[in-house]
Amino acid sequence: MSELVQSFSRAAHAARDMEALRLLLTGAAQRLGFHHLMLQGASGAVWLTDMPPAWQAPQGDAALAAASQCYAPFLWSDIPRLIACTPAQRAFLDDAALAGLGAAVTVPVHRARGADDAGSYSIFAGACTFAMKTEVALPLASLAAAHYVGAQAFDAAERLRLPRPANNAHEPHLTPRQRDCVALVAQGKSDWEIGRLLGISDSTVHKHVEDAKRRFGVSTRIQLVVRSLRDARLSFAEVIDS
Repeated sequence: MSELVQSFSRAAHAARDMEALRLLLTGAAQRLGFHHLMLQGASGAVWLTDMPPAWQAPQGDAALAAASQCYAPFLWSDIPRLIACTPAQRAFLDDAALAGLGAAVTVPVHRARGADDAGSYSIFAGACTFAMKTEVALPLASLAAAHYVGAQAFDAAERLRLPRPANNAHEPHLTPRQRDCVALVAQGKSDWEIGRLLGISDSTVHKHVEDAKRRFGVSTRIQLVVRSLRDARLSFAEVIDS
């Protein structure tokens, strides 16, 4: 899995247009065991898709609504538990099955920003969904890799849709201690566990992680890991079992 994700990351980072990225993402999704995919912006606009011919993104996109409220990937079967679905959103889930879609997982993407009036420090950017044909189970062993592939694909799509000026392309760097903390975060360690391993307090671990998040301009720890992987601050072998 780590080799697949790392290969996709390099290729997506080098993609020159959206069609090239679509082919890369479709190929990666198939190798992970998924049948369909869709990459969307926060407004619901579909950037890349390989959904069944009968599928048309309807009004009341329950998956996008749930993604705007969640930071971790979620199964479509969990959506009624995550949000209070409107009638249109319940119809969305029913129509998915009629269009030939079965089990699906959505990877939300949020970006850091200054606090707004409600105290939020992030903004919803969009989502990447991987789906199966009707009555085919999700490849559970591929879900972690799908999370990283989806996040990497979203970053690449943003780059292709809104290229950044060259003079703003400064790449952030992590200090050695920040990198140590991020590597252990990627392994699922808590601040307390990281502190014990590194011989520092959990509050110091928290500060290192928060400083690293600010350097990369991200709002969650998983996005920090994704950016660190993309920019080669971490290796995929440190995160995903091969």
